[in-house]
Amino acid sequence: MDPRLVEAALNGNAIELQKLLQEDPLVIERGSVAVYPETALHIAAMGGQTEFVREILKLKPDFSTRLDKDGFSAIHIASANGFVETVRELLKFRRELALLKSSNGRTSLHCAAVAGRVQVIRELVGFFPDCIGEVTLRGETALHIAVKYNQFEAFEAMFDIVKQLNMQEIMFAGDEDGNTILHLAVARKQIQTVKLLLGSDGRQQEAVDVNVTTKSGLTALDVSDIILQMVGSGEATDYMLRDLLLRAGALRASEVEDYLDTAQVHHSQISVRAAPPPQTLRQFLLHEISHLYPWRVWNMLAKEVKKSPSQTQNALLVVAVLIATITYQAILSPPGGLYDGDDYTAANISANLRFFLPFMVPNSIGFFASLMVIILVMDDFPLKALMGIAVRCLAAIYTCGLFMIGPTHLNASRWVLTIIGTMVFMDIARFGFRLVKRWSNEIRNRRI
Repeated sequence: MDPRLVEAALNGNAIELQKLLQEDPLVIERGSVAVYPETALHIAAMGGQTEFVREILKLKPDFSTRLDKDGFSAIHIASANGFVETVRELLKFRRELALLKSSNGRTSLHCAAVAGRVQVIRELVGFFPDCIGEVTLRGETALHIAVKYNQFEAFEAMFDIVKQLNMQEIMFAGDEDGNTILHLAVARKQIQTVKLLLGSDGRQQEAVDVNVTTKSGLTALDVSDIILQMVGSGEATDYMLRDLLLRAGALRASEVEDYLDTAQVHHSQISVRAAPPPQTLRQFLLHEISHLYPWRVWNMLAKEVKKSPSQTQNALLVVAVLIATITYQAILSPPGGLYDGDDYTAANISANLRFFLPFMVPNSIGFFASLMVIILVMDDFPLKALMGIAVRCLAAIYTCGLFMIGPTHLNASRWVLTIIGTMVFMDIARFGFRLVKRWSNEIRNRRI
């Protein structure tokens, strides 16, 4: 290409262009005979020389779709560099240029997303709204690109545009590996992007499916688990992301499969025979309770604890033990102290249920909830059966203490002690039987 033409294109000197054309009418074509030529239009677009671009388009309209040696057209270059006026001029000339793809399958919108050119993004979508749904050779939308290159402002602009255009299906579109924008944002710890998708309080947006799986079989929550396992104890951002996902109803891939299996079975049962509507309040309550599946909930909690890092389990155990200690201490030293009567001992606040119940009910909930966490965490502990007896004995002692310091007309500590004592004795007897059976098996094996 003539060096004078290159200089004129860089400076946007349209007068010099006319002089060169008078000297040599073919000066523009001479630099565009290569397989992937860099034309004067590419050079002008690189410098944002809108007037020069307009003149070249008049002289050589086909230059608008030419790709340079790097595989980009003039509109790709102008978009990447953020020259809004130049992009607008190219789109006025031919609006379909918004769909023109580079050699790697990127449109000008993808190039603008890489560089975070918000104004260019709005210009492109304004001229050709459908360009926001175009994907690269790797199946990436412009939103995928913005997340991958950490361009939050560009992503936010496109997010708003997608909602305005009612094209929410783009939100859960996957790339060639099945990664949605949520998978990518979680993997890159982009808390702002995740909050925009799920809401700042974890309230799930209608267009975002938090349980879509990749081709590797991972949900966004699985990705969060992998990050926590890789970094050990994890950072504050990791736990914030996890909390947002859980609030939005995120599940692991294994849990999604279990849920779908249960839903299919339930659906087939309904299709065979519709359940009659409950006739009374009691029947209605029983009908609803029958679908709660408490053991299923317990198993899901146990799986969540098992899949969490060891550091997280240790932290849970420490917090649970601390809560159990504090709430148990409230039984030993209730507010207002204890009153020693002739034949009983009770808390001073037990004289009035309006003071006793508001304190003891939340305290008891906290105590038993902490014991449940302890049982879940120590599921893989050695001697967990023996530890389980210790925890249940602690629960029995707490219950007895609660009845002992309770209101005198509710005092049933003798009966409670008898019932709980029987249950604990049976638990210990069962453990002893298992222990003896194990020893007998070991002795038999040694003889063999």
